[in-house]
Amino acid sequence: MATHPMRGAMLLGSCVGAINCLICVPLALAAMALLTPQQLGGSAAASLEGAGTSMMFWMAVVWAPLFETVLGHWLPIELLRRFKVPAMVCMLASASLFSFGHVMNGAGILHGSMTFIAGCTFAASYLIARSMGPGPAYVAAATAHASSNGLLLCLSLLFPALG
Repeated sequence: MATHPMRGAMLLGSCVGAINCLICVPLALAAMALLTPQQLGGSAAASLEGAGTSMMFWMAVVWAPLFETVLGHWLPIELLRRFKVPAMVCMLASASLFSFGHVMNGAGILHGSMTFIAGCTFAASYLIARSMGPGPAYVAAATAHASSNGLLLCLSLLFPALG
């Protein structure tokens, strides 16, 4: 990764995004089997219902990862690092902020929990790549977010009953 930091950051992010899906999809399926829709609550992505595939792709795979990585990972982690806060605390604070942003946008308990887990994995990718600088760290987290959202979007298009 050191000779090509951006390429390494993108590879790291792609792997982390896939791992995030491997963690979150089974947990979400289990929650959907055990809890009622009222208990699960809404999704922050409900505003995309009825949108075309290209609009959903743009919002979920391009716009949200670029924008949310700045607010949910880059800004809090860099701020906390200036105060010498331990990496684990940076990761948990970043994931909490990331999840809180989704909950404030209408997410219920399931979506809030899944975005907290995702926020942890995205923040971990940021922190792993941070030794190469803030640019590669941002790319790693944004790529993780984009690849996770892209995989989830593909799954929701292949299996609409799960959405």
